[in-house]
Amino acid sequence: MVERRRPFGIGTFSLLIVALGFAFNYAWGPEDFRFSYYLFHQMNWPIYSKGDEGFVIPTIITAIFWIPAIIIARKHNVHYGTKTASILAGMMLLVCFIGPLVTVIEWLIHS
Repeated sequence: MVERRRPFGIGTFSLLIVALGFAFNYAWGPEDFRFSYYLFHQMNWPIYSKGDEGFVIPTIITAIFWIPAIIIARKHNVHYGTKTASILAGMMLLVCFIGPLVTVIEWLIHS
């Protein structure tokens, strides 16, 4: 029985998009450098929704990476890595929206 490998193609690009999403918000080095925070500081945008607290806006912005990764992976599901990219991006998209939802519910309860 000969096992055929999945071909590389446009669907494989979804793995790169997932990796870029992680790199966008990951703390690098001993200084905990985050590209998303750096970008927000350069544009004079707030990091947190309520000054120094609240939900972290760059975390929600990473949905820009997760949504296209899911769409590409599902559209070109015969290519290499699409199942992994779809699962990872789906989980991260879920975390990306559940975190702020919990924060909003907490605000409603305590106000």
